[in-house]
Amino acid sequence: MWDDRSNADFEIRCGNKKFKIHKRIIRAHSDVLAKACDNRSFEASILDLKAHPYNGNLNNLGDGDDPEIVEEMVHFFYHLELSPKARGMYRCATDEELSGHSLILLARIYVLAEKYFIEALKAKVLHHFSYMMRCPIHPELVEACHIIYKKTVEPAGEHGLRTTVAKALARDWSTSKKSGEHDKLLQEIPELAFRVLKELPDSPCRHGYCFGEGHVAVLRTAAPGPSW
Repeated sequence: MWDDRSNADFEIRCGNKKFKIHKRIIRAHSDVLAKACDNRSFEASILDLKAHPYNGNLNNLGDGDDPEIVEEMVHFFYHLELSPKARGMYRCATDEELSGHSLILLARIYVLAEKYFIEALKAKVLHHFSYMMRCPIHPELVEACHIIYKKTVEPAGEHGLRTTVAKALARDWSTSKKSGEHDKLLQEIPELAFRVLKELPDSPCRHGYCFGEGHVAVLRTAAPGPSW
């Protein structure tokens, strides 16, 4: 069907990009987009999404849609896989190879998938993000975490990107705690610091001590309930 999109019965537009797409493909992946599709007459089979490119600005996420990420969504609808650009070279042998892949792009795709309730796309992003987090000091980790913790939600009991990041940092804590970037990140995002703490069952914090002087205040203000 990907090669037959010229005959598709619907079109999604975002900024200067136009994507021919079959209605049945939309219905198979997103009830939200399907309703928007079904609310249009046969003569007006076009969904115009407000374009709001990211351009490195967190405030640009969520209000509109980034044409680049809409294109990633359409690619997934037909291939059930991320684009080569988003997934990178999956079988990476070294941290250097992993660090060449974009956590920021994956986080942005996740924001859109969450917005339109595309659960299969969320799961695919989680899979690749977890793999790339094998590199504990990824150059895009800080910005990706700010996107994840400011622009996504994670209901109790759900394992989303917030939990994925916290588990990865806790797993590689011996490496992470030596990084000034990680120290700054945990201070800037109290919820992440608290989640990392929860993933460290033998952490000294549970016995009245803390990761470092900077983290003490963060964790004490972020943690609900128990005293430290």
